[in-house]
Amino acid sequence: MLANGGKTINPTLIKSIKKVDGTEIAKQEYESYFNEKLGIVNEENDGITINPDNLKTVLEGMKDVTSETGGTAYKYFKNFNITVGGKTGTAQVEKKGEIVYSHAWFVGFAPFDNPEIAVVVLVERGGAGGYTVEAARDVMAEYFGMNANQVEEDTSAIPYTEMQN
Repeated sequence: MLANGGKTINPTLIKSIKKVDGTEIAKQEYESYFNEKLGIVNEENDGITINPDNLKTVLEGMKDVTSETGGTAYKYFKNFNITVGGKTGTAQVEKKGEIVYSHAWFVGFAPFDNPEIAVVVLVERGGAGGYTVEAARDVMAEYFGMNANQVEEDTSAIPYTEMQN
């Protein structure tokens, strides 16, 4: 919601479900089933109101995390082809005033100026948030097709079975 200016979004976890016979289950049917099982109540929400100056400051800070030397995610995004906004985090669990362990977090979105994807990575007991950035970067790279390799097939080769004759 920060990346889009405060508008409510409804994430899609499942694109479609097909039965064995090839027919699709209606999206409304499986969404209501999942919402019931997960205890999700659909509430009408117009989003959140954010002071534009505050929003700009937060977003610029998120861009600096990934694009400025010293940013906690800079080393993973410094050669990335797309500008990313992000934030690392560490959620510490305490018992009797002592830190017992820490969860590692990263939340990010891209492209910065016109977001298409938001990614959150949480590693329970993962230590510092910086440990999660590489996984988020790899998800984004896959989404934007940066991992695609051009594979050329050689169709002139003679099949092995033909060579035996």
